[in-house]
Amino acid sequence: MSGADTLRSEQVIHGFWCITGDPSIVDAAASVGPDFMVIDTQHGIDLGRLDSSLFTLLAHYGVPGLVRVESIDLGRIGRALDLGAAGIVIPLVESAQDAERAVHATRHAPRGGRSYGMQTRRVGPFDETPYVVLQVETAGSISDIEAIAAVDGVDALYIGPADLGLGLVGVPAPNVESVFDGTHEHATAMSEAFKAVIDAAGPGVRAGLHCGTGSSAARAVSEGFTMTSVAVDVGLILSGLRHQLATARG
Repeated sequence: MSGADTLRSEQVIHGFWCITGDPSIVDAAASVGPDFMVIDTQHGIDLGRLDSSLFTLLAHYGVPGLVRVESIDLGRIGRALDLGAAGIVIPLVESAQDAERAVHATRHAPRGGRSYGMQTRRVGPFDETPYVVLQVETAGSISDIEAIAAVDGVDALYIGPADLGLGLVGVPAPNVESVFDGTHEHATAMSEAFKAVIDAAGPGVRAGLHCGTGSSAARAVSEGFTMTSVAVDVGLILSGLRHQLATARG
């Protein structure tokens, strides 16, 4: 079974988000058994610095690796998949047309435009249907959410709450619990957008949410989401360092 098929087979999946792309951090994170790990090449490590060894490392622990690319770019999406990624996370998807282009970039002819490469055989079975996660983080994506979800080949609709907040109400929502508990200043509008994504995600399509903590991820599942990010590597490092320094200073 491929990594993408493994993700499709689970009812709920929780993963980690890696900005650094550092092998030692990836090794430590994968060893605790997340359902997936996202390597972020949009706001983190450059795709050109990645090689297949990182995905070989993830395969050792049986953790599917996803890559967040910067945009719907045929060459860069193909490159990430050739390195051994089980799927792609694509930011700022605005429409069903964007969704179709994204899926097209992950499929070989005649279903898509991806060039054929054999590199993925190093980390698992050759996968004709990589996992496709579309980030829902604009007003346009919310208004077209049902059509986006209906595009064949889309596996997950994943809310980026900070950008979604900026796009909808001009205020980011990096703390999703503030939306759930109503303390965010635009909690009603954000909650309605969350519900729209959950409602649009039917059979075979997940509703995902970028959380950042285990407690917010658990709350997200109780609200109807089936894919969450539990932690971000840089976020954990910062919070841990801040806490230990504050403790030392009394």
